[in-house]
Amino acid sequence: MSMSDELSSRLILSNALAQSMVAACFADQAENGYSNVNVFVVDDGGHLLAASRQDGACKACASIAENKAITSALYGAPTRVFADLSFGENRDGVDAGLPGAAFVPGLVAFAGGLPISTADGAVIGGIGVSGASSDEDEQCAQAGLDAISASLN
Repeated sequence: MSMSDELSSRLILSNALAQSMVAACFADQAENGYSNVNVFVVDDGGHLLAASRQDGACKACASIAENKAITSALYGAPTRVFADLSFGENRDGVDAGLPGAAFVPGLVAFAGGLPISTADGAVIGGIGVSGASSDEDEQCAQAGLDAISASLN
């Protein structure tokens, strides 16, 4: 077996796809009229590929969007999952399977971050959106994923 046989090939999230995701998020925000947003797209190691802040978007929310993207990329799960684990599905603490998760530095435990995965389930990055409500942030992030879904096969 040669060395090249031992190397695996995998899909890598390009800057061009990341930029397409940001554009799709901005288009979704404009179409649906929720508050302006910050969008971060990171690779599977949580490193920046693309980021942008709409004019007038919450300034403090930029770092939240970044941490949402990183959380989703590194843990391979939507940030909403960490809200459920930390606070329970009804956010009352009942059935909170991992209540301490919300206190892990950098981990975001509310909606708006989604992992970017290939068709076979390999996580290749994360997208985080912040500035609107958490549900709207997640909707926006999903629009970014939808924009590149054909490229994830």
